[in-house]
Amino acid sequence: MTFGALGGLVRQNIRRGRRAFVLAVFGIAVGISSLAFFLALSAGVRKVADEIFPTGQLEVVAATSSLEAGPLSLFSLGGPKALTDEAADKLQARPEVAAAHRRMRLSFPARAQGGHEILGRDIRAELIAEGLDPAAVAGEATAPEPFSDDPGSQKACVADTDCAGGEYCPVDTHACERPVPAVLSPFMLEMYNGAIAPSHGLPRVGGFLASRFRGFTFTAELGASFFGIGASRTGAPPRERRIMLVGIAKRAAKLALTLPLGIVRRWNALYGGAASSRELSSVLLELQPHADVARLSAYLRELGYTTADSGAERVGLALTLLTLLFALVSFAIVALAGINLAHGFYRAVAERRREIGVLRSVGASSRDIQRLFLSEAGAIGLCGGLIGLGAARLAALALDLAAGRYLPEFPFKPDTYFSFDWRIIGGALLCSVLACMAGALFPARAAARLDPTEALSAP
Repeated sequence: MTFGALGGLVRQNIRRGRRAFVLAVFGIAVGISSLAFFLALSAGVRKVADEIFPTGQLEVVAATSSLEAGPLSLFSLGGPKALTDEAADKLQARPEVAAAHRRMRLSFPARAQGGHEILGRDIRAELIAEGLDPAAVAGEATAPEPFSDDPGSQKACVADTDCAGGEYCPVDTHACERPVPAVLSPFMLEMYNGAIAPSHGLPRVGGFLASRFRGFTFTAELGASFFGIGASRTGAPPRERRIMLVGIAKRAAKLALTLPLGIVRRWNALYGGAASSRELSSVLLELQPHADVARLSAYLRELGYTTADSGAERVGLALTLLTLLFALVSFAIVALAGINLAHGFYRAVAERRREIGVLRSVGASSRDIQRLFLSEAGAIGLCGGLIGLGAARLAALALDLAAGRYLPEFPFKPDTYFSFDWRIIGGALLCSVLACMAGALFPARAAARLDPTEALSAP
């Protein structure tokens, strides 16, 4: 039997049994729509979770107690082991690690003020900042200044007009410097938009790099605090420096302004002493694909360090369990639809015995009969899959519209909670077709085994 003849028979049988076809398509569409809906929801929520808890990263910190740093450190009388550049170099050499980025917090108080030209009023706050390897920001769009610890030309000056190329003249050094470049994390921007801006009547910030905030400069007073805290352990007097926001970086500190590491080292040495310029607050590890995290964690404990708990593992596990639960429910619906389809095809075989006998008598083989029933089942699966995907997409759009209208703003609130990528669409269609063909397999075999003489003599 040619493919053209097979297709003609399938179309003829579908038209003749429209009611049964529609019911079968409806049953499979319900299961596929629920399957695609929950898989797309899980994928969309996972994308949002990846923005908050990036995968493929591990943050190494000094143990808060000797109990966390492994059994050997129990015999140490010096307390938890400091995280240093030497330790970062050892971690960089590990086969599980693609890159190790050093972080260092400010070890002294500082305060900042500015924002009138953009926000309409000056904001004053304690400066919470952290230094980061400039290599960690490589590939991120930064402007109008690069994210580096280059201090500038250091040309002698008396006023800002003596400096060129965007530099200024600090009153304490009289040597031209460029503003200190700073980056924010997406997390910090979302916290501002979702929590701070609405409660303080401030404007929301859209795409950072496309907004006026790129190049925004404010003043930081080092060694001073709004709380009157003793600022310097070295006796260095307070001094002012300009800081410029140059972009957003995924590896930036979540809840702190991120500055180049070399600048924070110099400031820490000036106000906190040499020791505070050597101790790192953490090392951000970029892991190799399929890295053995358990082995790396054991090595960290041997060195006397631990990892910061970002919550990524718990969130990932919860999403996986919820996805499996909803997928099982959806597969159960699809399986029930397949079983009902099998009953329908067994009934169709009994009702079409004479037709099967005629087909066999004019030369159709048992394989042709089997292909005919499986093709009809495949048509049901394809139509049910397409309708189910359409229903799932409409339900997702309705949920996104309702969430956008009725849910309040919150950090990382997405435009859509769903991700219908090609794997979900293709997998849902394949599942639909295979489920229908599996349900029709045994009835098709039964039809193929019918004896033509008995089939023609059937009443």
